[in-house]
Amino acid sequence: MSHSLRVNLGVSLIAGALAPIALAPINFWPLALLSVALLWYNLNHTNTAKQALLSGFVYGLGYFGVGVSWVFVSMVDHSDTHWLLATLLTALFCGGMALFYALFGGIYYRFKPHHQYPTLLFIGLWISLDLLRGWLLTGFPWLYLGYAGLDTPLVGYAPILGVHGVTLILLASALLLFGSPLKPFLRLILVLVIWAGGYGLSTIAWTHPSSKDPIKVSLLQANISLESKWLPETLAPTLGYYLKQSYVHLDSDLIVWPETAIATYWDKVAPAFKPLSTLAKEQNTQIISGTVMRQSTKSRANYYNGLIAFGAEDGQYHKQRLVPFGEYMPLEDWLRGVIDFFDLPMSAFKLPLQKQGLLTQNLAIAGNICYEIAYPQLVAQQAATAKVILTVSNDTWFERSLAPWQHLQMAQMRAIENGKPVVRSTNSGVSALIDAAGQITHMAPLYERAEITGEVTLMSGQTPYNTGLNWPIFLLSLGLLGCGLRRYFLGFFPIRIKP
Repeated sequence: MSHSLRVNLGVSLIAGALAPIALAPINFWPLALLSVALLWYNLNHTNTAKQALLSGFVYGLGYFGVGVSWVFVSMVDHSDTHWLLATLLTALFCGGMALFYALFGGIYYRFKPHHQYPTLLFIGLWISLDLLRGWLLTGFPWLYLGYAGLDTPLVGYAPILGVHGVTLILLASALLLFGSPLKPFLRLILVLVIWAGGYGLSTIAWTHPSSKDPIKVSLLQANISLESKWLPETLAPTLGYYLKQSYVHLDSDLIVWPETAIATYWDKVAPAFKPLSTLAKEQNTQIISGTVMRQSTKSRANYYNGLIAFGAEDGQYHKQRLVPFGEYMPLEDWLRGVIDFFDLPMSAFKLPLQKQGLLTQNLAIAGNICYEIAYPQLVAQQAATAKVILTVSNDTWFERSLAPWQHLQMAQMRAIENGKPVVRSTNSGVSALIDAAGQITHMAPLYERAEITGEVTLMSGQTPYNTGLNWPIFLLSLGLLGCGLRRYFLGFFPIRIKP
């Protein structure tokens, strides 16, 4: 390997590792611009397609190696996987995700000589592959660079084009500053105009309060360890905590328990909740909890990771996006029993057979469970007719890693995209109340038993993103890819005019 190639790959690795540092919990957003600029420089100084593929792949290794290091934590700490095997499996996962950036580098190198505007090719290709990554094989919509814009004026573009639109503006800003042939002063002026536009858009109220008075919301964070959560002897004291504290907070309009707070089948324990449900109904208090649901057929029983609503109104929701290996097992017949990691609790869930609607009608709650809050389009489809977005999770799997904060940051972006508040209840943190502008108004401490209570303003109406979902940004990315390739395509279909 030549010295120049080693330097190129080293810079790509560093550039990729910088990107997650621009996201939560560090949130040093300028590193997002630097990361993009370094990759742009490297790809424009590769001499072969192989070098471009390698440069993109190594960038992806740095990106995901830092950003999803919590995969290693969950395997070692909670599934008795040996650290060597956990290292190998984490590396394989990161390598698989890095293939998207290898593809990015290869395609960019292939078409750059034929594209009149390489910067537009770079941006359009990045967004297209982000969209593909969030969809292919159920998708992995994590670590989008647009989350770095959450605390910047660029977040004003989110209610129109979503997090992918913010990614696009960040890419454009980085390439204008570091990759444009324009004069430096003009580059800076254009970037300032773009960012000022985001600030202006952020002042627009796309949605409006649905009533004059806010509702009172209480979140219960029990902080039950994963080692004891599913033990039969833990069930009674755990449910005792939730029941007791719910009675304490019955003056709230909404009480939320975390994902699988009821760590058994709902039908098995439902009778025990009737006294609380009856009293809550009398006081018009809505209670929502995560639980496990089952539906029996003639041949087998199907299990669902779900939400159950009782009290003021009854309702239920089945999770629509399951986590591979965590909630369902790909190649189940081959992998079950190989190592403990492939036999995790809750790894035999099914997808719902019918379309999932609002969890409750009176409060118009859009329910989401854990990983689902990472899917912008999925959340937006339900949030369009909702007044509040609810998400429950159990991030105890990831200990004190980056994951709980990354997860919270995504919930903040969903609030902004949809112009609706987000209520986030977790087992061990980070539980929070988020307003429609994405600002955290109340937050529980990490890894402590806690209850937080605050006011939430319900919102009605739709943002442009609710209406168009990912289609406008998808079409825009295709336009950026194609607008500079017209001569390339015309070469295949020459137009000859007879004299």
